[in-house]
Amino acid sequence: MHPCDIGEFQRKDLTVRRLYIFAIVLLAGVALLSVSSLMPMQADAVLDIPMPTGTLLFFPGVQVAPPTPTPTATPAPPPGVDTAQEVLILAGAFQMGCDSSNTAETCYSSELPLHTVNLDAYYIDKYEVTNARYKACVDAGGCTAPYYVSSYTRPSYYGNATYADYPVIYVDWNQAKAFCQWGGKRLPTEAEWERAARGGSDTRKYPWGNMAPNSTLLNYSWNVGDTTQVGSYPTGASPDGVMDIAGNVWEWVNDWWQFDYYSVSPGTNPPGPTSGTYRVLRGGSWGIAVNNVRSAYRYLSIADDRYDNVGFRCVRSQ
Repeated sequence: MHPCDIGEFQRKDLTVRRLYIFAIVLLAGVALLSVSSLMPMQADAVLDIPMPTGTLLFFPGVQVAPPTPTPTATPAPPPGVDTAQEVLILAGAFQMGCDSSNTAETCYSSELPLHTVNLDAYYIDKYEVTNARYKACVDAGGCTAPYYVSSYTRPSYYGNATYADYPVIYVDWNQAKAFCQWGGKRLPTEAEWERAARGGSDTRKYPWGNMAPNSTLLNYSWNVGDTTQVGSYPTGASPDGVMDIAGNVWEWVNDWWQFDYYSVSPGTNPPGPTSGTYRVLRGGSWGIAVNNVRSAYRYLSIADDRYDNVGFRCVRSQ
């Protein structure tokens, strides 16, 4: 056979073999599909059903980010990389909930009963997590970026050096949790948050006492109309020196929401309900009225919602 004919024969032979292998794979696939179609679905199969959405924090004119799924961020850097200022909260008991005997108070049912809670010592961020702190996590690969880079009145907010020390916003509960873990910390429990806001010696209505709020104590009720730089209201600090824990932005805490949790919660280090539909928000924001910046006030939101008036702070155990 001529050498050119041999090459042509080899090419035709290779083509025939490839077609033969393809036919075998195709028949095997059809057989497998036929068998699997006869098998029942496993009883514990997980169905991906979207969570219902809502605008529980909606105010006229306030932009709300659509609740899209957030990828789970892996804390790549070693723990402890977030070295922001912290306040030590000493171990001990405090009164949690709304004190109906306090004539300055206006209590809601979800804030009752007033009850004694014992907590271990912990550190809490002195300030709300800022754009600069959060961006460090994003740049390191430990966090995903906020949904929007704007704020209510500022087209350029996150990533803008002018607002580096302003609270990060448009982050959902999962993003807040990922940041705290990246920094070697965690989100506070609802009890830890309230103890840091109220102090341990009385049942004051606000972090600074029972005096009604005003524009020298906090950013609230549209008196600024957007976020302010963290630490701008030193006279509104809590008894332990925690800043902006009333107003400026709502703060995610770790707990699931349960309306009557105070009636069943343990008296020592309450971890919050084991499951739920909503997560708890605390502290009120720049667009919230007087009664909702109280230290006892509880609010709720779906975990993957993001807003221009919601941020967070972290804690770590001593």
